[in-house]
Amino acid sequence: MCGRRNSHHTYAPNTPNVKDPKPKLVKKVEHPKPKLVKKVEHPKPKLVKKVEHPKPKLVKKVEHPKPKLVKKFTDGRQTVKVFCKAKTDYALTIHNGHVVLAPSNQSDLHQHWIIHFGGGVKDKEGHPSFALVNKATGQAMKHSVGATYQVQLTTYDPHIRDESVLWTMSGSGDGYTRVRMANNIKLHVDAFSDINHGGVHEGTKIVLWEQKTDSSNQRWKMVDYCKFTNTNFTY
Repeated sequence: MCGRRNSHHTYAPNTPNVKDPKPKLVKKVEHPKPKLVKKVEHPKPKLVKKVEHPKPKLVKKVEHPKPKLVKKFTDGRQTVKVFCKAKTDYALTIHNGHVVLAPSNQSDLHQHWIIHFGGGVKDKEGHPSFALVNKATGQAMKHSVGATYQVQLTTYDPHIRDESVLWTMSGSGDGYTRVRMANNIKLHVDAFSDINHGGVHEGTKIVLWEQKTDSSNQRWKMVDYCKFTNTNFTY
């Protein structure tokens, strides 16, 4: 038993006694010290002096004078309704640039007329002349070019004496009057549609015609438009 080798033991081979080499000393490298960067002193910014701007001057509000309103000839004047005996509920008016008759309507200024006397001009019988000026348009009724032609309209200037817009009246003895050209009393204002031709209707033209003795189409009345209906005056 003793002579048996223990199979569990191992034997290192015979090796010479080797010394481990000493580690080489690494020379310490001296790194240069970093240079100190000199701190740059930047100059302090100059303080900008606050500029005091002068306060703007207050502009004085200029009060411009209000434009003067030019007063028209027709302003503030008494107006009349003009109608003929043939149909008293129709009135003289302006429609589409023509003088015609239409159903009476007091609120329609085209049916309002101003009688403006003609500065001393008279017809050959001595009747004073006048212009008949429309309230709505400022136009005056003007003579036609002759008998049977329709009367015309023209802008009225009260400062100019225009005989073509002057008329005169003569009584007919029945409360109505005849309206004639001031410079030719033979031609009368006539509602151009007598009873034998349909009579007066809306749109009846106004013409000049020689005097007809019994024609109600040539008999006219001018009644004031008043604030009080019972105080009308007639011409």
